[in-house]
Amino acid sequence: MDSPLVETRSYPDRELSDRHGFHQLLLGLDGALELEAAGRLIHVTRGVLAPVASGDLHHYLAPGDNRVLVLDLPEAWCEALVLDGLFEGPARRLPEALMARGECLRKAKMGESGQALALWLELALEAGGRRLVPPRLKLLDLLPAMRADLAHTWRVAEMARRCHLAEAVFARQFRALTGLSPHEWLVRQRLSRACELLQVGGASLTEVALACGFADSAHFSRSFRRQHDVSPSEWRRLVASGGTSKRGQDSTSRVSI
Repeated sequence: MDSPLVETRSYPDRELSDRHGFHQLLLGLDGALELEAAGRLIHVTRGVLAPVASGDLHHYLAPGDNRVLVLDLPEAWCEALVLDGLFEGPARRLPEALMARGECLRKAKMGESGQALALWLELALEAGGRRLVPPRLKLLDLLPAMRADLAHTWRVAEMARRCHLAEAVFARQFRALTGLSPHEWLVRQRLSRACELLQVGGASLTEVALACGFADSAHFSRSFRRQHDVSPSEWRRLVASGGTSKRGQDSTSRVSI
């Protein structure tokens, strides 16, 4: 895998074994899951956070109804955010106050996986005794903020400052999270939003360009053509007639936030 995944899963009432090339954190929500990982037997009940390191053979069995919050995290992603320590040592139990914080956001924001991921990682770090959350986790808050205000003139210096990181460190960790440079990611986000506005219709190209953060309609058209092989006007006509551009609409990033 190359991007994080946060989801709630239920495990079957039979013994299974697995080994995968990514790190994993399991947090018990309801019921119980019997997990054997790294030679340790872990009874995953509500509030128990169990790490499974990449490459470790593990076995599990769930004798009854259960719900487990699962965080699948790529190795390179964890290395970039210096989170490797989360997968070392024994399982730990989150205090009920932390569980209450997590449950509240999970119920309200689970569709916004970046925010859910940031919160659960913070809780996992606190449960492990690390009170200072790495500033790198602020990246997970920055990206949705950027998507919500694409008309803003985002500069790398401002992005890095919001994350309390040096520009070079920020750029390196941004690419580890998204697979793109900050500029590339921002352009893709802006073009994705532009496609949404073009499909609605009514707005001029200049209005769409400014709403999405492009300097003018000419800048917007050049960027759009590089991505889709057609101009915005041609793309709008193709969509209206049921056609598609040559490239279609590419995904905007590896992390959905």
